[in-house]
Amino acid sequence: MHFGTTLQQGIRSRIGVLTALALLTGLSTAVTPIAQAEPIDPYCGHKVVGDIEKRFTEMKGRTGPLGCPLTDELVNPDGVGRRTQFEHGTIYWSPRSGAWPVWGEIGEYWCSDGCERGPMGYPTSYEHEVGNEIQQRFQCAVIHWKRVSDTATKTWRDNICV
Repeated sequence: MHFGTTLQQGIRSRIGVLTALALLTGLSTAVTPIAQAEPIDPYCGHKVVGDIEKRFTEMKGRTGPLGCPLTDELVNPDGVGRRTQFEHGTIYWSPRSGAWPVWGEIGEYWCSDGCERGPMGYPTSYEHEVGNEIQQRFQCAVIHWKRVSDTATKTWRDNICV
């Protein structure tokens, strides 16, 4: 049980007891409700807003694959897009591409070439399986990831912009 919930229950029970006592003793006292405590933050102490929040909640929030946010919303170095970093990845947003998560070896490959400022641009899809590999689309590339043995993987891209 969270402290905020316990506090709210305690306040409600005290108001109930005062009202019952007033009724039993015939007193005509007005009971002024005490302000409710702020609700407990569902995002681990960080603000997740806008389209990034929509994508995050669509992915089951902090109980989903991204985990808790580690930052509030940040302005990307390009000055246009936004991002929120989570325990297991980052959701990137731009007005042209929307909000999409990037993580793992695909995320590492993308950022090794400049993340959103690089030639591949912003993500435009989730990772998805195609045959025996994982792919993710970006504005100007498709990044592929494939396990080639028990201990080795391969990551590469196909450019889709000229």
